[in-house]
Amino acid sequence: MDFIFKKQGLRVRVAALIQNNKGKILLIQQHKKGHGYWLLPGGGIEFGESAEEALKRELKEELNFDVVSSSFLLLNESIDPQKKRHLIQLVFSVKVKDQVPTIDPKEKAISGFGYFTESEIQKLDLRPDIKEYFKKKKRTLSTYIPSKWVIES
Repeated sequence: MDFIFKKQGLRVRVAALIQNNKGKILLIQQHKKGHGYWLLPGGGIEFGESAEEALKRELKEELNFDVVSSSFLLLNESIDPQKKRHLIQLVFSVKVKDQVPTIDPKEKAISGFGYFTESEIQKLDLRPDIKEYFKKKKRTLSTYIPSKWVIES
């Protein structure tokens, strides 16, 4: 899908919400235009690939994780105010064999990773910004959370 929609600015991405045995959530760090930000691990869905297949592939490629189980958690949608880019993110709750990622040295997009509490996440530059999900006391599966687009300066 990435290939088909890139010209139109639509990107469909899968993301994994992975918690360690202390309940902290794994985030990866990326840098663009000199600014660092955090996001859930994952990536784009390729044409003909299911969301779950993309999730397994991305976690293996980026972090050398083997997925044990996954369940759909929420859909997040973020649209650039100028209507030039549109992101749809499918987030899954994921269990992995090992909780310590191994980042391939050839992986240029990822500059770091860490496990964070939900309150620590509130202080981070999280993209797309799904902090509202972590603020909710009562959560259900398949929740839709729209987020504002982060404008690069």
